[in-house]
Amino acid sequence: MKTIIETKDLSKSYVSGAQTLNVLDGINIKIEQGDFISLMGPSGCGKSTFLNIIGTMDSADSGELWIAGQNVSRLPENQLAKFRQRHIGFVFQFHYLLPEFSILENVAMPLMIKGDKKSLALSKANELLDYLGLVDRGHHYPAEISGGEKQRAVIGRALINEPDILLADEPTGNLDRETGEKVLELFQKIQKDLNQTFFLVTHDEDIAKIAVINYYLDKGKLFKR
Repeated sequence: MKTIIETKDLSKSYVSGAQTLNVLDGINIKIEQGDFISLMGPSGCGKSTFLNIIGTMDSADSGELWIAGQNVSRLPENQLAKFRQRHIGFVFQFHYLLPEFSILENVAMPLMIKGDKKSLALSKANELLDYLGLVDRGHHYPAEISGGEKQRAVIGRALINEPDILLADEPTGNLDRETGEKVLELFQKIQKDLNQTFFLVTHDEDIAKIAVINYYLDKGKLFKR
């Protein structure tokens, strides 16, 4: 199995007044190609912090983060941004689609930012929208489609660069139950069809259960459930 992400003694703390809060205390984890992982824990325990560190959007105080065989812990920000763009996809609770661009253009945007020809980027985006059941919505704008459709578009945008791992932070938190379940079913389909690696942060036990491997973070320590 190919190791996609590995952390070695990863630690992160915050100072609040006279107190030091250790949200990550020597975390060691290996995530392999095709793993579907969920992470739960009490509010404020550091779940999103851990996801942001894995996504290279935040940095640890100490320890190492390896992604796709490369130690990214001390990469300069300009290199890290390019690395992140190639290797990591994000799905958040809020969609952050650009309102002035069509859904097709939003999905294609990461490729165009990378420098791919617009025609090729749009062609690949259209293929993804077809896979996601959104091809007939490609020329609509974010304000013209439903919440579930917006989240599917975000998933397409996250997948367009064929990332090694897709990170999802409460991806159904802004959706009604039925729509959220459809998004989770889509995650399972993508994981099966594409052997996509997922790391899903949630506070919902039922959502966590869709993952094959479940972790719990509490008082800085990571436990396998």
